[in-house]
Amino acid sequence: MRDSGVGSSESAGLYNCPACGSILEMRGNLDNIPYFGDVMEISLVCDCGFKFVDTIILGQKEPVRYLKRVCSEGDLWTRVIRSTSGTIRIPEWGVEIEPGPASEAYITNVEGVIERLQSVVEMARKWSETEDERRRAESLLDTMQAARDGKPDFTIIIEDPLGNSAFIGEGVEVAKLTDEEARSLRTGMFIVQK
Repeated sequence: MRDSGVGSSESAGLYNCPACGSILEMRGNLDNIPYFGDVMEISLVCDCGFKFVDTIILGQKEPVRYLKRVCSEGDLWTRVIRSTSGTIRIPEWGVEIEPGPASEAYITNVEGVIERLQSVVEMARKWSETEDERRRAESLLDTMQAARDGKPDFTIIIEDPLGNSAFIGEGVEVAKLTDEEARSLRTGMFIVQK
């Protein structure tokens, strides 16, 4: 039976390269990263140049919500730690970034989150099918650029059912999520419940 992931071979632990079919070399490393805790870094490498890398957070904490009101240029420097299970929202802009199966963890700041969003909205604008969609994308891009240019006025929220995401900075509000709120969030991964 073949795995639908990165082409596995019949033998457990061996994977075939999706580019050339050769057996991939698998490397793993355990590490401890600040704010994320214990992680396993995994890479699959092939002589043909194909490479797949992933980092899996091994720990789990209490479900949490962080909220930061961004009202000044200094607030843009608030540190954002987003795990693969973190959902980011900016309610005033109608933005919601939910984790998916290919979700990546990252450490940045609020301005870095806006920069990531700008590239996504720019792509959506190029693909827009109607003039209304194009205008909405351009309006959102203008709002994001104004925020980056020192005129921010929005709220950024991160919720994580596994508790591995955070905001670090002045004026950050932290609250534990209820079980119901945590269950309503996507995790971006398969979770095995005990």
